[in-house]
Amino acid sequence: MSNKTKFVIFLIVCVALTLTPVTIMLLNANWVWPMRDISVALAFLGMSIVGMQFLPISRMPWLADSIPLDKMYKTHHVISAVSVGLILLHPIILIAGQELFFEEPFWLQAGIIGLVGLILIAITSIFRKKLKISYTTWLLLHDIFTLCIMVFGLWHMFGRNYYMRNSAMTAAWIVLMVIWGGLALYIRLIRPLILAKHPYKIEKVVSEGKDTYSVYLLPDGFERPAFKAGQVAWISRGNSPFVISRNPFSYSGSTEWDAIRFSIKKAGDFTNTISEWKPGERMYVDGPYGTFDLDDPRMQKGLVLLGGGIGIAPIMSILNTMADKGDKRPVYVFYGDLNEETVLFQDEFESLKSRLNMTLVQVLEKPLNPEACEYKGYITKELLLAKLPENYKELFYFMCGPLPMMDAMHKHLAAMGVPKSQIASEKYEMA
Repeated sequence: MSNKTKFVIFLIVCVALTLTPVTIMLLNANWVWPMRDISVALAFLGMSIVGMQFLPISRMPWLADSIPLDKMYKTHHVISAVSVGLILLHPIILIAGQELFFEEPFWLQAGIIGLVGLILIAITSIFRKKLKISYTTWLLLHDIFTLCIMVFGLWHMFGRNYYMRNSAMTAAWIVLMVIWGGLALYIRLIRPLILAKHPYKIEKVVSEGKDTYSVYLLPDGFERPAFKAGQVAWISRGNSPFVISRNPFSYSGSTEWDAIRFSIKKAGDFTNTISEWKPGERMYVDGPYGTFDLDDPRMQKGLVLLGGGIGIAPIMSILNTMADKGDKRPVYVFYGDLNEETVLFQDEFESLKSRLNMTLVQVLEKPLNPEACEYKGYITKELLLAKLPENYKELFYFMCGPLPMMDAMHKHLAAMGVPKSQIASEKYEMA
């Protein structure tokens, strides 16, 4: 089955399951109290959207190479915000229509508790960095608030028993609850059990530059799964795969090597300890994921790879894989970094030059030796046009780096007339 077919099936299933409760409700509405019916319809839709968010974030292997991660997580954020708005409208409309009375039954209090959980999950997600909440802590809070929303939200719905008296509606919500519970069980129990049977061990940790290291991993007692250059995996360190969080990183090594390589910059709780990791220590790798594929017909006329800082990591996987496979299609690499002390993979780039049909343009924002630096500042539209061939609109563009750099590149490519279908990006914005 093709990746496109799997993606279409995924979308159809998501939409169908999401719309089922509100469709049943609208087919059976009596509209005696229109304000109440409208508010219930919005709440049903919002609640089903909340539950279906388990599906895209469950990282099921069947969909691993069918869903663009960057677009998936961006869509996840937007849809989650929409669900918050829909559910918030439920009490607002009832109060405006004088249909909501703060009585004593617990089903009402349960609804309020679920609503508070929903608001808290939105606040901690949107303002995680400003609130200085670590990724691991955020995931733990995310799980707690999600459980709160589902348990108390469903308690409110079944306790109120307004449209839930309908047997079709009851059946629909029971089916959804089973699906959500199954996905939660898969994420927190089944997937870790699968990973436990496929541990990796650290072969070596190599310094690549200031605060950046590459960790090489070897499968411990099983055949290494294949991956594609440009894909991503979630990794964790320790004797058990049962952890609150695994952290996403791009593969930075060739698909043809025995070991898999991740290149990681110190930037948080998990990454700050990488210089202390020792050979032989156990690691778990949940992946690969992502749709990038060098065999894609759109890429056959050539590639333009735009990397900033540690965003050069997936680009190194692409370049090393192309070199090891003797791939001679033209590839243009634009790599931006701060200065000479922070640039990465200089020796590797030198080695790759003789093995690839590669044009490398390195741009330093604040070079320590400006006179010796050919390209200073940022990667600009003018620089791209100066270095790319006349058929640049037919090439395929892949970018990874800091968000300001990514936003600038998208604007440059749009101004240059590069079709969106010829652009892929990896932002790592998982929360």
